[in-house]
Order: sequence, then structure tokens, then C-alpha cells
Amino acid sequence: MNTYYGELCTRIYEIDKAYAEGKELDFYLSFVQDKNMKVLEPMCGNGRMLIPLMQKGIHIEGFDISEEMLKVCKEKGERLNLKPNVYYEKIEEFQGDNFYDLIIIPFGSFSLLPDSLVNKSLNNLKSALTRDGKILLTIMLKYDGIEEIPEWMELDQIQLEDERIVSYKKVHYDEEECMLTTQLKYESVKNGHIEKTEIMDFPIRLYDMQEFENTLKSNGLHNIVIHSLKDGYGEGTVSYVIECSS
Repeated sequence: MNTYYGELCTRIYEIDKAYAEGKELDFYLSFVQDKNMKVLEPMCGNGRMLIPLMQKGIHIEGFDISEEMLKVCKEKGERLNLKPNVYYEKIEEFQGDNFYDLIIIPFGSFSLLPDSLVNKSLNNLKSALTRDGKILLTIMLKYDGIEEIPEWMELDQIQLEDERIVSYKKVHYDEEECMLTTQLKYESVKNGHIEKTEIMDFPIRLYDMQEFENTLKSNGLHNIVIHSLKDGYGEGTVSYVIECSS
């Protein structure tokens, strides 16, 4: 069945990306010099950024549409004697009761939104900012040499006690819509039998940077600064964090 970050997918993600650290964490920490600042992380997932920020004494809350990811986030917090304030919410429906000094959406999550939800989501975030508040978000940029994978290709096998999780992927690129869709399949294998299967559609909107800057401006977001973050999401990676405000 198709799921959004179901149990198997979440477990694999947690093995590889449990906590933000190093240059990526330091970058976001640099925007929270005042511990009285209120921070919001939409699309917070398993808390890979949220929990390290909590450990630094930062007042942060978050939301996501994956119940499995939120569960993992809360469990990790409890093991560290923390109580993450995270909840289920869709960014396009978000109407918070509070105002935030900083809203962050780290590595690429915003690109999961289809074009039809982008303007509404940006306006919701803008409405939740304090007067001097800032938004930091990343997008996935267009690039050359996209390789399509029309049939399931095995990615990895991970052994977990008496269970082996096998992952596969397919890739399709719609150049006209600038949509890169990766289908991920996870199989839980025990005693040689497939016990559970999850399939996740992972659509990514690829942007031209100038195109996205124009989108921000058309939604009343200005003072745009592009930060290049090297080796932030792993060695050899380069991501571009977009800073803006209303």
C-alpha cells in the first residue's frame, strides 16, 4: 500500500538521519542567539533538527503529516528527558495561535509541496511571523543528468535482529512540470518471507532559484538572502537555504 513515511520508511530514515549535527546544526543555531525566541519547524519529521535545538535550550515546536515520524520524534525526546511539542498538521492548513521569531524548513522538505499548495503554505507561514521574524527554508533545484529508473531497482538491505528490510526505488521526471517523482518500496522480510510492504511516492518540485525568489516576492516575502551550506546534509552535499521575511 502507498503510505507517507510509514513504519518501515521511518525506521530506515531514523537509522540514517536521526539527528542534525555539524555545519547544518550550527547554521540554524546561528539564527537563534536569543533563547527567548520562539521557533517553529513545519514538516519536522522525526525531529532530526527539532530535538538538537531543544537540547540547546531553544523554545521550538513543530508539526508534520506523518504520524509515524511524530511518534519517533516524541520517543526520542522522552529518552533524552525532553517533551517535544509536535503535532499533526498540514502546512497548507496551518493557522497557528502563536507568532514565531523564526520558522525553519530544513533540507528540501518544502519541495514536497505541489504548486497548488505553495502560495497557501507561504501565506500561512508569513501570517505566523512576528514583526521582525524570519523564514529559513530550502528547496531542491533543477539539475542536469537526471536518470530515470522505470523498473524497481534494489537500493539496500538492512538487517535488524530477526528482520531484514529491503528497499527499492523507481524514478520518473516530468520535465514540463519540473517534477521528479521517486517511488520507494520497503519490504520487511522474516524467515525468508515478506511480512510487510510499504510503497511511498516521493514527488519533488525542482525549482530554478530565480523562479522561487519570484514566488516568494509575489507572496509578500522579501529581504531575500541565499545561503550556501556545504557538507551540511552529509559530506559532499551542497544545499541552499533561503532567508526571507515579510
